[in-house]
Amino acid sequence: MAMVDTAAAHDVSRRRFLARVTNGIIGIIGAAVAYITGRAGLSTIAGAQANWLPATSLLDLKPNEPTPITLTVSRLDGFREVIDRKTIFLVKTGDKEVAAMDSTCSHLGCLVAWDAKAELFKCPCHGGVYDRTGAVKDGPPPQALTKLSTRIDGQRVLVQV
Repeated sequence: MAMVDTAAAHDVSRRRFLARVTNGIIGIIGAAVAYITGRAGLSTIAGAQANWLPATSLLDLKPNEPTPITLTVSRLDGFREVIDRKTIFLVKTGDKEVAAMDSTCSHLGCLVAWDAKAELFKCPCHGGVYDRTGAVKDGPPPQALTKLSTRIDGQRVLVQV
């Protein structure tokens, strides 16, 4: 009978060992997933906070006239860095005040253009019309052009995208 007890004890210790190894592997996998997820979340938050891009100089903007500016925006797409071009409109509304709007029509995403004679933004795709502040005047767009935050650093205009 002593042999049976030794074999049973050996079998129990083998199960305990395999359970500990399995739990250790699961713990390592869980820690790796938490690390990767946490880094992705933190980089998204940090990128959103620090995305101020230089757009132009205050001296290059005419008062109350929308000026198209093309920005180069880099973003992470998985493990690759992707470079996008984004067109915005800047409107100098005061000595040190500049408003910024995305040029993407809120209807289907076409790019609007400034018509200086009519003093309106016009979308060539479906006839959307916006005033100089980006508010909808006519056509199918459901909402105004997206406003972007700006700040002035000396003579440089910075835009948050």
